[in-house]
Amino acid sequence: MKHIQICILLLSGFLFTNISVANDQLRQTIENWSSGYPAVALNEAVLNKDIINNFYINRQFEFAWFTANTLSAQGRVLVSSIAGIAKEGLLPLDYHSAKIQTLLNTDPPTQDVAAFDILLSDAFLSLASHLQAGKVDPLALISTEWEANRRHSNLPALLQRVADNGDVATALDSLRPKQSRYYRLKIALAKVSALSNLAWQRPLAEAPVLKPNTSDNRIPAITERLKVWGDLHSGPGLESDGPADDESPLMYTPALAEAVKVFQRRHGLEADGIIGRETIKAINISPEERAKQIIVNMERWRWLAADLGDKHLLVNIAAFELKIIDNNETVFVKPVVVGRNYRKTPVFSNKIRYLVLNPTWTVPYKLAVQDKLPDIQKDPGYLNRLGIRVFRGDSAVAIDPYTIHWNEITTRNFPFRLVQGPGPQNALGQVKFMFPNPHDVYLHDTPSRELFKKAERAFSSGCIRVSDPLELAEFLLRDQGWDKERIAASIAKGVTETVSLKTPLPIHIEYWTAWVDRQGVLNFRNDIYERDQPLWQALNKPLIRIEH
Repeated sequence: MKHIQICILLLSGFLFTNISVANDQLRQTIENWSSGYPAVALNEAVLNKDIINNFYINRQFEFAWFTANTLSAQGRVLVSSIAGIAKEGLLPLDYHSAKIQTLLNTDPPTQDVAAFDILLSDAFLSLASHLQAGKVDPLALISTEWEANRRHSNLPALLQRVADNGDVATALDSLRPKQSRYYRLKIALAKVSALSNLAWQRPLAEAPVLKPNTSDNRIPAITERLKVWGDLHSGPGLESDGPADDESPLMYTPALAEAVKVFQRRHGLEADGIIGRETIKAINISPEERAKQIIVNMERWRWLAADLGDKHLLVNIAAFELKIIDNNETVFVKPVVVGRNYRKTPVFSNKIRYLVLNPTWTVPYKLAVQDKLPDIQKDPGYLNRLGIRVFRGDSAVAIDPYTIHWNEITTRNFPFRLVQGPGPQNALGQVKFMFPNPHDVYLHDTPSRELFKKAERAFSSGCIRVSDPLELAEFLLRDQGWDKERIAASIAKGVTETVSLKTPLPIHIEYWTAWVDRQGVLNFRNDIYERDQPLWQALNKPLIRIEH
């Protein structure tokens, strides 16, 4: 960084003698693009050609980053911002960093001021766009399973304001996500990037299972890795400098077991101190790989709207967790069950508008033909046992399932609608929370309570099952005169009842595999939908093309 600053000062002091020639070069370059020639500057592709074209025409080909052919103060700030952009998890090469470095290192500094000015304008526009809305388009990467609420602003006007007023740092800072959770990840990225990867030179065997007070040759490596992460540190009864004189370095001590529990909690694993396959898998992931995981989650924050709502409900799919945030305070937390990998819970934002007590369940068509039809064909009594009625199309008249020749029905000629009535076997349980959306996804109760005991809970067909849903219902309705007793009395009637929220509650269903909590604890979760690696590859692929 110091070398770059020296080069900038040298370039700032180098006076080019013919301003009109340089301005004419700028005009000629823009005219060449309009004539159909490739939009390049110093052999690098210009990514924001149309904006830059209009920008320089409107300012009568006046330079934006040079004053009297000397790099301006805002130009120096922009160059420094590009040099440090990796701290945001972005790729400096996307902003002409290599070419800029070459220009700064030229002796004497380059006299092609027009091309340099264009590259800086192009870099500013790309950088501003990426800080504001992310580099990667989630719809192109993930298709319909991810709805982004990306922030937008008038970038051409912003470029003009910066060129006129010169406050580059303030302009770029205004585009970053404002949520504290983004900034906590940024701090974590700096810390994790500085950690040593030496202890991860070899992956540890995933078997056998390790329990406290047993001996194993993997213990020294596990100990060293937990020290690097800070899960094992000095304290009463927990010495990090090594085993006691009478202890073998291969012994899995109770003190080390406590550090393992801390590690397990940070990774969403059962904190039992037993080092099994899943714990070893997490221990085997190096700081270098975790830094990539932090970077992809910083990008996901850039896909979110600027304002999530002072009070909102947040579901983190990868953490199997639901939270209600009220004025930056977490006021409600519950575990959830989310969709299987082949029936993923989609990412999107909406508003919870009403609750349904004693809901019916209209089986989604896809589930009806793929899941239910085979069960019905094996046993037509299946429908009656589960309280599922059969309707043809949109008819309100139920059909006796025993009158249907089910073996003649296929996925191609399935004309029925399956509706399960309220009751203890209803797949939605006693309550569902509705935020109408094209994915037909909502929060609901479930009769399958045993699934909440598992650490990883991807078992649904896309909807989100909530632990203790009546407690959530009471929380949402408490300002409308509904308490626990009133909710229970309504459910006891066995009659379907709809209760609208007077103030719809924003809900954000997100997918974060890394975050830092308010206590400063860095958490990671398994990438259950295998989304991190494709996003990392897209982020790490340079946008800048070299033209030959």
